[in-house]
Amino acid sequence: MAYARRTESLQSRWRRRPRNHAGQVRIIAGEWRGRRVAVATRPQLRPTPNRLRETLFNWLGDSVRGSRVLDLYAGTGILGFESLSRGAEHATFVENDRRTLVKLREACQKFDLDAAQAAVVEANAVKWLERNKTLWDLVFLDPPFHANRDYSRVLRMVASHLSDKGMVYVESASRGEAISCPLDEWKSKEIGEVRIQVFRRPSHQA
Repeated sequence: MAYARRTESLQSRWRRRPRNHAGQVRIIAGEWRGRRVAVATRPQLRPTPNRLRETLFNWLGDSVRGSRVLDLYAGTGILGFESLSRGAEHATFVENDRRTLVKLREACQKFDLDAAQAAVVEANAVKWLERNKTLWDLVFLDPPFHANRDYSRVLRMVASHLSDKGMVYVESASRGEAISCPLDEWKSKEIGEVRIQVFRRPSHQA
């Protein structure tokens, strides 16, 4: 019985261990494979784990190369940086937390990204979408879970900013309500307490 309790305790501690170095998150593939992005110490930051990113980018495949990417609610920016590492043409990171913005800008400098390759925007995501007219090939939508975000509303807005073959990745709590929007769900998977989904235009042809 004591051994069973000890084993359970060890397993519990292992599940709680972070997958990345403290204060950093690792790029898993592409030109910058193995390089790390610094993470601001903020309670709302929840970097997309390696396993989820691997699943997502396996789904996306070669469509990332040459794409224009919007990392909305950017946080660590790891999804945008992972895309650039895999050949995306440009990534725009939208974030409204000052400390997080500093880390995003430092990461852009670290990777020697110029204005043609990356932009870091300090703004509220919804208000920025309302005034922005750019079309994107790939949008990452991963707001803090605790914010009770109206995913359906934001997705309706994002839908008007997609190129003809544009896709939207959404990360949400698996216990949350189903997301409705004018886009078709292409891929979905639940991993632990997280649901990941990719949406695209109804007219998109495989």
